[in-house]
Amino acid sequence: MDKPEGRAAHRRGPSYSELQEQVTDFAAQRLAISEVLRAIASPHDLQPVLQTIVDNAARLCRAEAGTLRLVEEAGLRLVAQQLSPAILKEYSPPMVLPHDSFLARQIASKSPLHIPDLAAHELYRTGMVGPVTLVKGGVRTLLIVPLLRNDELIGVLVIGRRRIEHFSEKEIELVTDFAAQAAIALEITRRERQLRELHMELAHATAS
Repeated sequence: MDKPEGRAAHRRGPSYSELQEQVTDFAAQRLAISEVLRAIASPHDLQPVLQTIVDNAARLCRAEAGTLRLVEEAGLRLVAQQLSPAILKEYSPPMVLPHDSFLARQIASKSPLHIPDLAAHELYRTGMVGPVTLVKGGVRTLLIVPLLRNDELIGVLVIGRRRIEHFSEKEIELVTDFAAQAAIALEITRRERQLRELHMELAHATAS
């Protein structure tokens, strides 16, 4: 039979320090999201918006690597990155990854993918260039989150750690939110471009 003090301990909630840590984490997340939303509000230059997203995602997840790529005809094009000096010493991300690359294969399902230890992945063991190069560069734990627009794959946000440490559910949700914000920024920019083109066509037709 459980002792009364055992039952009381079981019912005890988070400690003050744990609550304080949660409040600090929440405030940091709110500030990061506010920064992104401010940038999205007028994305005349898309690159700083995407860079803000990568910077915040990597920082809040205590990760040493972050990249954001867009899906284009030629492949997955790198548009923003945040890499620690230790990783930059060993690894330089290719500007474009082909559609049959390791990363392209991982986002085909259009769902977030968590790889706790890249060196234990089957494609690493087969010697595939992508995972082998990442591990040589010092990246071990990887979180890959696709960017979607109406279920169409338009990009990918990747966060990596040098240490073998699982991303928590909260961190995965956070990076998924950042990926959604990046997709919103891309959609706003696309619509603004379409609107400018329509205005130009209208002006041309009026002048004619």
